[in-house]
Order: sequence, then C-alpha cells, then structure tokens
Amino acid sequence: MSKTLRSIGAALCLTAALSTALGGCAGRDDATDEILHRLDTMQREIEDLRAGSTGSSASDGTTSSDSGTATDGGSSTSTQAAPTDQAGFEAAIADLESRASDAVATADAVTVPSAPADRPQAYFDATRPLEALDDEIDRLDDQIEDAHRAKTIDRNTMWSLEDRLDVVDDQIDQAKDSLERRMGIDD
Repeated sequence: MSKTLRSIGAALCLTAALSTALGGCAGRDDATDEILHRLDTMQREIEDLRAGSTGSSASDGTTSSDSGTATDGGSSTSTQAAPTDQAGFEAAIADLESRASDAVATADAVTVPSAPADRPQAYFDATRPLEALDDEIDRLDDQIEDAHRAKTIDRNTMWSLEDRLDVVDDQIDQAKDSLERRMGIDD
C-alpha cells in the first residue's frame, strides 16, 4: 500500500511540476491572438459567402468562372437564381436538358488523338463541360429538395422534377463513359 501511495504522490508532484513549467504556455500571446483573429476573419468570410450564395452578387462571380466551359454562359446563371416554384424548376431543367444535349453532341464529336500520350488531356478537356453540367444538376437537385422542405413544392412534384434531372444526369454519364471507352481512359 505504501508503494501505491508513493506512486500517487509522485504522479501528483510530477503533474504539479509540469503545470508550473508549462503554465507560461497556457497564456495567450500575440501569435495566438493573430491566429484567432485570422480564424474569426475566415469564419466571417465563409458566412458571407454562404449568405451571398443565395444572393446574386456572390453567385454571379462564381458562375462566370463555372460557366466558362458551358455551351451557353448566360443561361447557366439562370439555374443559380434558385427557383422556388414548380414553373421555375421546370424552366431550369429545360435549360439544363438543352445544354446537356448540346454538350453530349459535342462530346460525341470529339476526335480521339492518335498519340496515346495526348488522350488523357483530350479526355479531361472534353469532359470539363459535362462535369460542369453535372455540378449544376447536383445544385438544382439540392434546390428542389430545399423547396420541398420549405413546402413550396409537394412531394410528387419533387419526384417528377428529380426524375427529369436523373434522365439528364444519365445522358451526361453515358457521354463520359463513351469518352472513356473511345480514349482508353479509366477514370
């Protein structure tokens, strides 16, 4: 029992010594304050960006870079306006269907480079517009689900809109798969 008490006493002394020795590290200094200030600033910027993603100013800046690969840069911003009713979603999906059809036709028309070393870059260049449309489909799907949660559209409307999006998504996936096979890329 005396060994146990000595061990406990030694552990307490060691803990007290470490607390005293490291006590200076626990206080905040200028570097810590600077890091905390930067974290606070970044958190505010993230919150501003999130709040701005529903507004037009932040999403317009984002869409201009995203739509650079789309077939029609002006029409991709219409899906960013976050439709809230059935008519708005149907118009956005019709726009996506049209642009996806054009992008699939363009991807199907891509010629396979004769040099195997050039094929990966050609593949990624050809799939970039398809990926951008795929991202738009995901965003629109999220907006549809949000509208359903907000009760601006009913469940059956949500399902029918999502079914239309799934068809467009399948077309894009088939075009990407076709490019993979033709170019000999395993992506």
